[in-house]
Amino acid sequence: MKGKISDIKNIVQNPDKFCGALFYGPNEYKVNENYQDLFNLLNKENNDTFELQEFDTEIVLNQPEIFFNEINTILLGGGRKVVKIDMMNSDKAGCLVEYLEKPTDNTFIIVKSGKIGPSSKLRKTFENTKRFLAIPFYEDSMKDADAFIVAFLSSKKCSISKEAKLRLLSISGNDHKIIESNLELLYLYIISEADKEINIDIIDKILLSGKPAEIQNLCNCVAFGRISEAFSCLNELKLNGHQPIQFINSLSRFFQRIHQVLISENSGKNITEAMNDLKPPVFFKEKDSFIKQTKLWNMEKTERALKIINEAENEIKESPDLGKLIIDNIVLRLSAAANK
Repeated sequence: MKGKISDIKNIVQNPDKFCGALFYGPNEYKVNENYQDLFNLLNKENNDTFELQEFDTEIVLNQPEIFFNEINTILLGGGRKVVKIDMMNSDKAGCLVEYLEKPTDNTFIIVKSGKIGPSSKLRKTFENTKRFLAIPFYEDSMKDADAFIVAFLSSKKCSISKEAKLRLLSISGNDHKIIESNLELLYLYIISEADKEINIDIIDKILLSGKPAEIQNLCNCVAFGRISEAFSCLNELKLNGHQPIQFINSLSRFFQRIHQVLISENSGKNITEAMNDLKPPVFFKEKDSFIKQTKLWNMEKTERALKIINEAENEIKESPDLGKLIIDNIVLRLSAAANK
């Protein structure tokens, strides 16, 4: 049946009333946040963590025998089984159509998807049942984004000037995922400062590269596996004042774009269509290079690259003084990976 965000509280308070929920919509940050939060709340009494499952699109659409074999197993410790299902890149329902008609006893499924229309098979399947909810998450307003910034910085015991907040919103828009990523970078920059206030100069220094061509050149060298050129560019950028978090930010966005195009290609789009979906679009002078890079980096390699970059960001947060050494290691590892 159709649901609303307030119904999530009803699920937690009356878990036996429902058999599952679909979270979907353009606000991917809220979809992911509530997807994980509901799982944690429903699963907090369960100690059988080894048996917890998360299915993906491939299994739901193409390997139903695996899905039904796993979902019909019983937890060794008893209790309600909570299963996550990631359908973020699909509006199809696959074997969920059959499952929703006859759900497994004492099991709750949490499904997440992106922006899907009213005619989507996945959405219609959930909306046409009585014990499953389809809950949409729409784009946030500017007021929501402003409140998110204040709450995030308050939790870190930091502040931000009015001018800096407006600049941050103009760069990030209302997307909580982008705002959070940018706030993490800004916090990392001021973490060792006595006066933890973000001003407009810090915003411009960290989020707006003064020499985007040089940063782009570094990313290109890394993606093509040109180790010597990558380190030459890296050292020059360091001398020009670029900080470790700026490299992390640039490399992360660069490989996220490659990964997004590879996902689109896997879903049936050609390379031109996949690139046209990117925002902002690939600069016309960079298109040939970008296409060559997508051929060097498959899904598995880009996912591994993003994991390495995320781990490096966490390491820098824990040991800011080692930031430059950590970046050197990342550039070396990613450049070497491009040649494999």
